[in-house]
Amino acid sequence: MILFRPFLLLCVLVLFPGIRELKAQIGFGVHFGNDLYQYLSNDEDRSDYSNTSTILLAPYVGPKLYVGNPNWSLSLQTAIGISPFSWDWSEYKGLGNLFLPSSIAANFGGLSGLTENQASWGFSVGIGYVLGMTDLYFRNEEIRGEGGQLIGAPFLQAALGFGAKGTSVSWYIRYGQNPNSARFFSTGIALDINFFQRQKFR
Repeated sequence: MILFRPFLLLCVLVLFPGIRELKAQIGFGVHFGNDLYQYLSNDEDRSDYSNTSTILLAPYVGPKLYVGNPNWSLSLQTAIGISPFSWDWSEYKGLGNLFLPSSIAANFGGLSGLTENQASWGFSVGIGYVLGMTDLYFRNEEIRGEGGQLIGAPFLQAALGFGAKGTSVSWYIRYGQNPNSARFFSTGIALDINFFQRQKFR
């Protein structure tokens, strides 16, 4: 909630000048992504669980909803992903992460998801919340018999990319921390496809 209010105010200030020209469109599609680097730490009072890092392989997928026009949009997305080889590089405790990032974002230009024929560059800013769980399998003896520890943290995100015909590719960065010092950081690439918009070009 602390992050949501200033983000909502920013959206109003940025988008208000174009409200009168708005011809609202609604879109629905799918969001694919892969964290090329990801760091996920547990709450500071759960030092028995890992603070994990991974590179190259942390794919995720989920639905995405758009409202706006070809120049800008608001989007809501959620996803589920797995980082199969994520582990604590300082002390091995277990292998693998499960993560579920959800976010709301203001998207501009080529990342609006409602683009027409001509490809264009765009950017996006947003806020979100991630749920995660480390040490999915191959745990050490210290936590082998315990259940998973669920982590939750709000995050900020920004993305830069290009798109056309309701399809976009972007590079993103996300960072967040909760009151118990659990942290989440990731950067990677994403592919977004708006099925409603794609139908116009078939």
